[in-house]
Amino acid sequence: MIAVINTSIPCAWAGDISEKPWVLLPIANRPLIDYWLEACTEQHIRSVHIVLHDGAEEVEQYVGSGTRWNVSVEYVFARSTETPVDYLRSISSYWKKGLLYFGGPFFMRRRQAFRPERFRELTACRNDFGNLPYFLYGQNGDDVSRLLDGFEAPGRGLEAIHVHPFVIGTVGDYFDINMKMVSGEFTRYVTAGFATADQSSVGFNVRTPPSSYLRAPIIVGDDCRFGAMTTVGPNALVANHVIVDAFSELSNCLVLEDTYIGRNLEIRNKIVAGNRVIDPADGAFIQIDDSWLVARNRPELMTEDVVRLTVLWCVALVLAALQFIPFLVLYPFIKLSGVAAFRRELFHDPHTGYISLLIFGKIANRKSLLYRIFRALSLDRFPLIILVLRGRMFLCGQPPLRHPKDDAVVKQLKRYYPGVFCYRDYNHDSDLLTDALWYAHIRSLYEDLKILVKAFVSRFLTAGRQIPADSE
Repeated sequence: MIAVINTSIPCAWAGDISEKPWVLLPIANRPLIDYWLEACTEQHIRSVHIVLHDGAEEVEQYVGSGTRWNVSVEYVFARSTETPVDYLRSISSYWKKGLLYFGGPFFMRRRQAFRPERFRELTACRNDFGNLPYFLYGQNGDDVSRLLDGFEAPGRGLEAIHVHPFVIGTVGDYFDINMKMVSGEFTRYVTAGFATADQSSVGFNVRTPPSSYLRAPIIVGDDCRFGAMTTVGPNALVANHVIVDAFSELSNCLVLEDTYIGRNLEIRNKIVAGNRVIDPADGAFIQIDDSWLVARNRPELMTEDVVRLTVLWCVALVLAALQFIPFLVLYPFIKLSGVAAFRRELFHDPHTGYISLLIFGKIANRKSLLYRIFRALSLDRFPLIILVLRGRMFLCGQPPLRHPKDDAVVKQLKRYYPGVFCYRDYNHDSDLLTDALWYAHIRSLYEDLKILVKAFVSRFLTAGRQIPADSE
């Protein structure tokens, strides 16, 4: 048996939600195509044909060779003159031993009684939407031929194995299926993160301050960050890499990945995707240009970046002038005492790929007043500040990412700003990825100056103690 997944079918409503291909739109934080490939695995299907059209590169990038689902994927491009049925007939030699076909936004909603092993009991069936087959299943070539010729299959089809065929024909349908998943149905599928008995699922690297309130049922993706006094839920589905600023409330809503929700906002009965707010009742949407309300994370702020970096370069020049003489006086004594020294380590560089940075650290495990003074004055960062003046680093930004240790993190960043000072200088519980994503969105001259002042004060008060950035 083979499987055919046809992603070339047009889906007008999906364009109102995202620029992604519709097969990659998430349902309970999993792309739709993920559920189909999982069905192939449950049916012990090894050969999968994926028909591509618009968004082909994104689909190929997500599915790859199919090893994640233990299938072998072959890609083909759809011809404009060929209908889905024509294509299936043209590859009849492949489905002599049966066919599983997905050809539209079609979700196999599992009922409570469904068990994955019941899928093997599925008899020939077909589900259409308009004039197109969205789902087709036949255990042999004769079954498939009859279904393609339009004969109605006997039996109850997917309902017989406790699967409800759910066609997503509008934005409202898409919102409804996600809300049904939040209300408890997500437990019938593989869940990411930590699921609890009160119908909550929270992903990895989610940071919530004690003052934030998560009210079940909710689904929260990975690498999300909630500000103080936020209320999330009930019936809120928050995708990966979402930032919710302080005092905002989310309920009965769907927030797609890489979205920023600003302060003091109430999001109810809406879909939010980047800077787009969509009413699922009729599919109407508005785009908001104010990035302090709702926005797509990691915005391109080239003009503001130029101003910010120019001002901070001048600040770095002042710092270098102030540190120059103390550094020349104190470092020879540090070197002679044998307490600490600089060592070179390889880091990622946004322009040349890699850069060797001087990292200061202890080489003898003993107390030293000289060492504490050196660190309290942030003289250990003097060589990096010189690199700021040479345009090789930023004065404030994301924590420099080590090569090859942090390769996976840097690949997830759209923009990389390795800074001399970062959140880790005053927040020891910070996480590399979430901090980098947060900084990429929130960066501004004010934020950089705040980082700089907090870092200097914190380093002065904790001088001599190892911090994560230095100890790793």
